Amino acid sequence: MAISFAQLRFAEPTPEARRLLWHVLSIGSVSRDEPERHEGLDKAGLFLFRVAAGQGQLEMMGQNYLLERGHRCWLVDLRRARNYLPANAKPLRTEGVRFSGPGVEAWLELLGTDPVFTLPPGVLRLRLSRLRGLVQRRPPQYEWEVHSELTELWGELLAARCVFTMPKTAVPPSVARVLEAVFADPARDWRARELAVVAGVSYSGLRDHFQSARGETLHEFLQRTRLDLARRWLGDQRLTIKEVARRLNFSSEFHFSRFFHRGAGMSPTQFRERSRA
Repeated sequence: MAISFAQLRFAEPTPEARRLLWHVLSIGSVSRDEPERHEGLDKAGLFLFRVAAGQGQLEMMGQNYLLERGHRCWLVDLRRARNYLPANAKPLRTEGVRFSGPGVEAWLELLGTDPVFTLPPGVLRLRLSRLRGLVQRRPPQYEWEVHSELTELWGELLAARCVFTMPKTAVPPSVARVLEAVFADPARDWRARELAVVAGVSYSGLRDHFQSARGETLHEFLQRTRLDLARRWLGDQRLTIKEVARRLNFSSEFHFSRFFHRGAGMSPTQFRERSRA
């Protein structure tokens, strides 16, 4: 049998879905009775899967992860090199969905680097069944329904990491006013002292209030907000890097590239190449 993709169904999202929505690239199951090796950057998107039969290992980022049936699932960034290794000379069958969407980098930062998740019993199977049915039938507005299902699935993954269940302290009014201003115009090159005016407090007071309420400095928050927006706009292949720099109010493409490399660890061109792959 070797590696069989007979039960894998591919989808071709519309340009609108690729820009705005979570979208399925392929869904179904893959069986392998020999190692399946990937060098990385060979496929677009993320791969979320469960083990339907057999046992084996996932080799990725210099670590080995046990693959076996149960409530666990695995989320793989397909830009990374990875190997699926069946065990006991028996086929390893995985069932999952390959998908992508806007802001993938930010979601992965929230979830962390550990690819292993434990979901409530039956959750992933149910989501996969619904997504498979939508891809097969393609009813009216099906891409929006796919987006909704994948968003719900992201919610399950975020819950597994307790991202939104941590106790939060009350946000002071001064910090709330700053957040409202920045999120209303995230591309602006905000300065701390002008935000202190917005907050109605002194610069040092805003700095202390923000650090205490948010667990990060004001500067870190402003840099991360612009970086997230840069990633989103770089994902739109219709925009040149120079245009993205202009929209983010950088004085030149050079200064934007230096900012982006410092925050993302790669140049805007490299980011685009990896996203396109």
